[in-house]
Amino acid sequence: MTTTIADTVFFDTDGLRLLRNGLALSVRSGRWRLDTPDGPVCHSGSESSVPPALSGLVRAYTRDDELVPVANLDGGGVAELRAALGSRIAAPPRPPDGSARAVVLAYVRAQLAALAAADLAVRQGRPDAVHRMRVAARRLRGVFSAYAKVLGGRKLLREVSGALRWLGGELAPARDTEVQWARSRPWADEPSDAYFAALAEEAETRALRALDSRRYVQLLNALDVLELVLSEEPRYRWGKAARRPAAKVLPRLAHVVAAEVDGRVARVAALPAGPDRDRAVHDVRKAAKRLRYALEAAGAKVALHEFQDLLGEFQDAVVAQAHLRELGVREGPVHDGEAAAAAHCAEALPGAWHALRKDLRPLWT
Repeated sequence: MTTTIADTVFFDTDGLRLLRNGLALSVRSGRWRLDTPDGPVCHSGSESSVPPALSGLVRAYTRDDELVPVANLDGGGVAELRAALGSRIAAPPRPPDGSARAVVLAYVRAQLAALAAADLAVRQGRPDAVHRMRVAARRLRGVFSAYAKVLGGRKLLREVSGALRWLGGELAPARDTEVQWARSRPWADEPSDAYFAALAEEAETRALRALDSRRYVQLLNALDVLELVLSEEPRYRWGKAARRPAAKVLPRLAHVVAAEVDGRVARVAALPAGPDRDRAVHDVRKAAKRLRYALEAAGAKVALHEFQDLLGEFQDAVVAQAHLRELGVREGPVHDGEAAAAAHCAEALPGAWHALRKDLRPLWT
């Protein structure tokens, strides 16, 4: 590729993974620039090779493919690049389809994009990025669990779901520490801040190590392959449920998840206060998240936020007590306040679920 001193040289993978996802990487007169939806990231370096600081940021998109020159333009930006390479990035048309599989796959594609975008934000240290990444992973797991029947069956999804669970576990300490440190502000002192700072540093290292691992790249590749296989499989090979209209299939499958929440709430109501009830409430929380994501994917307009806020407050209060014990605080107003908050949430749970269940009933009756 012949260039002049005025050229902007754009780098990408052979398959234009960056451009396909709304990113552009370029260099002009030794000044590198990565254009992202959140703004440009700039770096100085040799024009012959991409600075590791930038290639590392886009690993969720490039995986381990080499970044090579794909175009040189006399000035211009992403729009001009897209115009120059438009014939290479045209996506195959996907006609509108209201089938159960098509609707769920559209949701899956949105979460795959959200996962990659959050990865970039995590590597840049942006606020709330870890949380966004965990949510995208949980949403994928949730719909794989609720709608396995329209996505080829649980056997097909089992391995990738397990890998998503691993990713969530690696990211969890970073998000949990962030939440608990903020929760400690009203009573924080120098020792507690030092305690949370150490946890935060350890958790950040763990999260970034996971994102740089071979296992993570394998997960991203597996998700791509899964989406492609499910999208390109001939319709006549789909199961009956996958071919039927989404409005007739997905609410009934979501109802199965709601029944699981129902059973777990009943168990909470039957247990006295104590560790067993705490674990039972945690099980409700996990099932309620699966229900929320199943309803989101189905396009159901039912708000579960208040119910989930109740469960989230319970979880935060229980975890806060564990941190207080680590800090040597086993009694007193702060500890007692967290214990009271957890107890209130557990006691309010059955009534909150009863009210929400009435709002959900029209979806499957």
